[in-house]
Amino acid sequence: MSLFNSLVRSSIHRSPCQLLVKRYYKLSVGSIRKGQVVQFKDKAWKVLNRDHVSSGRGGAVVKMELQDILSSTKTNERFKSGDSLEILNLSDEAYQYLYTIDDQIHLLNLETFEEIEMPSSACEGGERSVSMLEDAMPIAVSFLTTPEKGRQPCTFKLPSNYSFVVQSVVERAGQAAKGTVYKTATLTNGSKLQVPEFVHEGDRIIVDIESMKYMKREL
Repeated sequence: MSLFNSLVRSSIHRSPCQLLVKRYYKLSVGSIRKGQVVQFKDKAWKVLNRDHVSSGRGGAVVKMELQDILSSTKTNERFKSGDSLEILNLSDEAYQYLYTIDDQIHLLNLETFEEIEMPSSACEGGERSVSMLEDAMPIAVSFLTTPEKGRQPCTFKLPSNYSFVVQSVVERAGQAAKGTVYKTATLTNGSKLQVPEFVHEGDRIIVDIESMKYMKREL
């Protein structure tokens, strides 16, 4: 069994919070940039924005907008210029969705053919995004890297938009002729959304997964 495989499989039995306790290296808050991932209050946070501000009495303050990697919760924090934070390495890797058993999402790396499983709670976008999973859908898995444990899966996300097949539609009668008329469509994965009246059963449509809105019909 490869070292990578051992790390991935061992991480399956750890809670997400346990993935974040190891340290990487420290950097002064003045040198931290937008997009980096820092450890703060025993959690991993992505820096969304930062601003260096000088106070009236000569002190310097760094204000940061942070987002929790696991829960997507946002917070605004103020740091003294002399403070430092531990920097974590978070990178995305391409996977493919295989299937779901109970609450575990099974994913396949198409390059190494390694299979991993992650809890549905690790999905960015929550339950609504999980409901949009489709066989063979490309998935981006975020790996948190620490020198002690190497790379371990932390969260995963679906593509921003994807092509789905319409399984059935509910026709609406007596609608006014003006404007676009919408009706309810059920996709092959069981999800439902509103589509224009010209969409029919068997059509393939592009859906914005984050907003669960119809974008266009695939020709």
